[in-house]
Amino acid sequence: MLDALITSKTRIRLLVKFFLNPTMKAYLRELATEFDESTNSVRLELNRLQDAGLIERESKGNLGHV
Repeated sequence: MLDALITSKTRIRLLVKFFLNPTMKAYLRELATEFDESTNSVRLELNRLQDAGLIERESKGNLGHV
């Protein structure tokens, strides 16, 4: 059903992951490996979700959490 509304499979995976676990934090590379996607495609979708106000980015030193 979601795939009819949201065409990006990566975006659907991210939405499901973060909305089922709202307190979860993850690294970009960790998510890319888990979804078997490129870091660029995951970053693009994370940026879109952040722009929409659905997720927040947290920086710790040189590393950033989502």
